Amino acid sequence: MALAIELTGKVVLICGAGRGGISGATARAVAAAGGTVVALDREQVLLDQVAEDLAALGGTVHTLLVDLSDEAQCEAVVGRVLALTGRIDGVANVAGGTREDEWVPLDETSTASFRQTLAINLDYVFMICRDAARAMIAAGTGGSLVNVGSVSAIAAAPWHGPYGAGKSAISALTRTMANEWHEFGIRANTVSPGGVMTERVANRRKAANVVDDGSVIFTLPEELANVIVFLLSDLANGVSGQTIVVDRSLSTKFCAGTRKSRRQVGGER
Repeated sequence: MALAIELTGKVVLICGAGRGGISGATARAVAAAGGTVVALDREQVLLDQVAEDLAALGGTVHTLLVDLSDEAQCEAVVGRVLALTGRIDGVANVAGGTREDEWVPLDETSTASFRQTLAINLDYVFMICRDAARAMIAAGTGGSLVNVGSVSAIAAAPWHGPYGAGKSAISALTRTMANEWHEFGIRANTVSPGGVMTERVANRRKAANVVDDGSVIFTLPEELANVIVFLLSDLANGVSGQTIVVDRSLSTKFCAGTRKSRRQVGGER
């Protein structure tokens, strides 16, 4: 007898979209498990691609055009989800990441850059989870919150310190969510990827003529999505307040020990 992940009748908000990324893979996995997807992103073309993919799978999808760095837009999200579907059972906060211009040492990091990184990686996670929890508590339904962290939060995040700080804060905040909301049937967990071979990463490596020498271990978006959807499902009812690393062992050597020092590269990056 097969043990299947079942999300039929559940509404899952996925913050972030992108056919070739973790969010796109998660949306497809939720739809395959029978769940209704509410996909959110600030780019309509990404939302259209996800909607196309889910329609091809026979899934139900709603899309929301939202800039999560805008506080007012962010605080209206859960209300919009409830207006569309009448309920919210799960959240996957996938949006975020690093920007190319933030890969500098801390002593060269501007305050504006630091704050921008936290806004797109941490601030919106707090607001979305807070508002989703309020809705779940009011409805008495419980639910599952899954926040995407990073292996950059484990030891150190050289040359991308603000990102590591934001992701570390996500893990701490998620544990508090699990503690405070467990009595209402709400679970909260963090999934921390390492290097993920998204479509964007693959295109960047190709454009830079990067040769894969095996020194970096990449995880596939679908591998992250499988864990996220498990945590959203009732199969994970006993799992809450945890940080689950999905990185094919990358964190066993990541990341300070694998980079050259600034003196070795003569200050060049």
